[in-house]
Amino acid sequence: MHELKQEWSAKTCFFYLKKELEQVYEEREATTIAQYVLEDAFNIKNPINSIQMITNEEKSELERMVQELLQRRPWQYVVGTADFYDLKLEVDESVLIPRAETEELVYAIIEKYVGHAPKILDIGTGSGCIAIALKKQLPQATITAVDVSKNALALAQKNAVKNKVEITFQQVDILDTEQIQKLPQYDLIVSNPPYIQNSEMSLMPEHVLAYEPHLALFVTNQDPLQFYTAITDFAKEHLCTKGWLYFEINEYFGAEVLALLENKGFENCALLPDMSNRDRIVLGQLL
Repeated sequence: MHELKQEWSAKTCFFYLKKELEQVYEEREATTIAQYVLEDAFNIKNPINSIQMITNEEKSELERMVQELLQRRPWQYVVGTADFYDLKLEVDESVLIPRAETEELVYAIIEKYVGHAPKILDIGTGSGCIAIALKKQLPQATITAVDVSKNALALAQKNAVKNKVEITFQQVDILDTEQIQKLPQYDLIVSNPPYIQNSEMSLMPEHVLAYEPHLALFVTNQDPLQFYTAITDFAKEHLCTKGWLYFEINEYFGAEVLALLENKGFENCALLPDMSNRDRIVLGQLL
């Protein structure tokens, strides 16, 4: 790796970082990562045209980050933040990096509940991205977010404080039927549960497998709908009349999850595509 010169502008740092990243990424992706890193880590807007100078401390920090980025550690973990629905969220290896597809799930819920004050449960909250985005857009909502991971909940709580929203966080294993029966009734239950089969591991990017939490990603090939079944059964007992259940899904199981809700007695069920026209959201109403 080339050492930084004594005095570098942000623009020079951008081209240095981009060149280093091109050792392991294609040029377009290297360019994108370089921009995000300089913007998020050093608050440099539009670094390619910036004349802002970099301090010696920032140089040292950038050199440290380059070493991690060359190991293909996701830039969000390297910087410690991720963007989601116009929010900045802290992330580390205890939680999944929020995806754009999940923003579409949030948007669909906001469209339905804007101007209302629903009682919402977010199951498997991870970084808290869904719950926090919903609370920001639906300030009158009462939101509870649960996760089996203590570390994830601690990070989600930090993100709620950072984004100035009030959310109740609880450590809950949704597969523990005795534990979940103690939860109250809700107007909306939403979940982005683990949904990638173990057999799909070979199709996943190496950096995802190496760094993102498998607990939040994978389910067995034998029971790929394990969490959807458990959450749907829970929702039947814990949704208010006319309450809604929203899922993010594996694109390969859209029809199966839709059928699951219909067979469990949900009405007004729908399967919605994401921006790439892949099956991504299933919803249903309990009448």
